[in-house]
Amino acid sequence: MLFPEHFLAVRATVQPERDADFNKWYNTEHTPDAVKAFPGCIGGARYKVVLGDGSHQYVALYAFPTAEAMDRALNGPEIKKLLAIYDADVGAFSTRNRTTYSKIFEFMKPA
Repeated sequence: MLFPEHFLAVRATVQPERDADFNKWYNTEHTPDAVKAFPGCIGGARYKVVLGDGSHQYVALYAFPTAEAMDRALNGPEIKKLLAIYDADVGAFSTRNRTTYSKIFEFMKPA
């Protein structure tokens, strides 16, 4: 399957002068740490907004095979630790919002 059954989306904004620092930290530390820490997480990816409403600049997606695995990740001690690290490392110059999604439909282009 190309699309995950469930995913956590973390939308972020960052002060322009700290953009490079934020991306380096998020790509080399936070995303790998989150994928390793979240029970059941099967991977993560980050995207930069190209066209949008201006509410955020980036989104990180963390994929989960089941709703239960995603729920465990969101309610376990691991997320509390990750949030504390985020706040300490980049929280002074960025904001974040989390949303979860469960797939309700998928259509793949026929080969």
